Formats: sequence, structure tokens, C-alpha cells
Amino acid sequence: MGGVRRHRCRPQIDRVTWPALFYAVLSLTVVRMLPVFLCLIGTRSSTADKLFIGWFGPRGLATIVFAILVLDEKLPGNDTIMLAAGWTVLLSIVAHGVTANPLVRAIGVRPSTSR
Repeated sequence: MGGVRRHRCRPQIDRVTWPALFYAVLSLTVVRMLPVFLCLIGTRSSTADKLFIGWFGPRGLATIVFAILVLDEKLPGNDTIMLAAGWTVLLSIVAHGVTANPLVRAIGVRPSTSR
């Protein structure tokens, strides 16, 4: 592979930092869900629907794109930013994978009058 460089990557599990992990958890909850919830005020969506949309809204691709943009700028704290982005994506995959079926079932069995 002529143009492809090989990089040695340390597993992120060896690089857990509290600030990165804390921000990843915030990204999955408050940072994402609150703006979505606020944007849906005034719609006919129920509170449960707003929370559902906020929980399952897109995160991974946007996180990766913004992390790459920041990485290209070579800012101080790049390591923490990249760790937070990586943990956000990883936790998102795990949390959404675990909660997808139960939450979809819960939303699907509600009576239509509660919406």
C-alpha cells in the first residue's frame, strides 16, 4: 500500500481520563438531549417522544467530523478532545445498542391518545 501509512494506535481503554469520560457522558445526555427537547417545544410531540428523539438523535458522525476539524487545527488539549470524541462514540454505540429495543417497544405500545 504505497500511500497508506501505518500508525500504531494505543487502545483508548488505556487512556481513560475523567474529563474525557465526563464529557462523553454529558454529550450523550444533557448536551444532546436538552437542545433537541427545547427545539421540539410547541410541537405535538409528547414528552416521551421528545426524550426518545433526543436520546437516539445522530451523534457519532457529527462527533467524528467535528473532532477531525479540531484535530487539523492542532489546538492545545487535542488529546483530551479526541479522547472525549472517541469515548462519546463508543458509549453511544453501547448505550443505544442496549436501550434501542426496550425503548422502541415502550414507545410502540403506548396508546395513540397519549401522543
